[in-house]
Amino acid sequence: MKPITFLWALAALMVHSLVSYAQTDPGLKWFNPQQYPYATLKGKAWQNTDSANYYNRLPITAEKVVRKEVWNLAKNTAGEYLDFTTNASKIVVKYQITGAKSLDNMATLGVSGVDLYAQDVDNKWHWIKASYSYRDTVTYSYENFDNTVKIKKLRLYLPLYNIPKWLKIGVVANSEFAVEKTDEQAPLVFYGTSIMQGASASRPGMAWLNILGRKLDQPVINLGFSGNGRLETPLIDLMSQTKAKLFVLDCQPNLTDKTVYPAEEIEKRITASVQILKEKHPNTPILLVEHSVGLASANLDSALTGKYIWTSQVLNNTYQKIKKSGVKGLYILTAKDIGFTDDSTIDGTHPNDFGMMQYAAAYEKIIRKIIDIKK
Repeated sequence: MKPITFLWALAALMVHSLVSYAQTDPGLKWFNPQQYPYATLKGKAWQNTDSANYYNRLPITAEKVVRKEVWNLAKNTAGEYLDFTTNASKIVVKYQITGAKSLDNMATLGVSGVDLYAQDVDNKWHWIKASYSYRDTVTYSYENFDNTVKIKKLRLYLPLYNIPKWLKIGVVANSEFAVEKTDEQAPLVFYGTSIMQGASASRPGMAWLNILGRKLDQPVINLGFSGNGRLETPLIDLMSQTKAKLFVLDCQPNLTDKTVYPAEEIEKRITASVQILKEKHPNTPILLVEHSVGLASANLDSALTGKYIWTSQVLNNTYQKIKKSGVKGLYILTAKDIGFTDDSTIDGTHPNDFGMMQYAAAYEKIIRKIIDIKK
């Protein structure tokens, strides 16, 4: 009798758990982007269909050619998002994460949170406040929408420094819901460091590349790898596989140690990167970017800014050499153009939200000069 009693008790507990879970979401229907018959996850250059790598920013084949550190960072969903439409009065997002909730230089909302924006019929973007909780399952809830704003679509940004085990979106059961297909137009492809990945934005929507995507209303690909944006050939080869509208190389923040990366090595990597990209895409422009904090006015720590100014000078000198060699369609964004001050970062290196906005504004200005993007 004891085994039977135990099984009955176990069954009762399981039923209670299921009912309790259901009661926390009364009247909602749920959507899992992985179960759609077409690709819905935007901000990716490669669509992985297997569940284990669905959110990975690199293709499955990259695991064999990039360093382990790069492959693991590629699992972070920086720059990825879902565009959808709904007339629901309440939206709930649930997901589980695999990594730590926060970092030493970055809070939970930026590392592990999602972020919802609405684009109105005049194409203006509006941030939407959430109620959230971080337990075994992370929950973000959105409601009390302003009915005077006519919303065209919603955009849900995924975590900058974490990996979802799964994610689903819930809306009121009698409401409409549709997820947009991935973009068919050519993206802008960016390769860089932690600054590009999103450190240290307060939340995903404030990462400069996400801001830039909204400003330009263009698909952007975030290949920012914290501490590992080093202009490595395997990554450049992967970039060359994409049909990009623009290639951006913003890796100087990880090329500041003269003992590891002397000027000759940095010049070699920049030159080789440009050559590889131009060989396959001769008509696609390439933008080189100096270190954003490579200005004496950005920090009174002369040792720190000295390294940043030095690596920027190396890039600028290399840019001038490549231009003189006859390469067309090559551009540079300087630290002066970005315009950081001592209020722009959290630690002398990583932008705060103010710095993120400065970064995006500088990028927008030069990109609009390089390629034809209608406002």
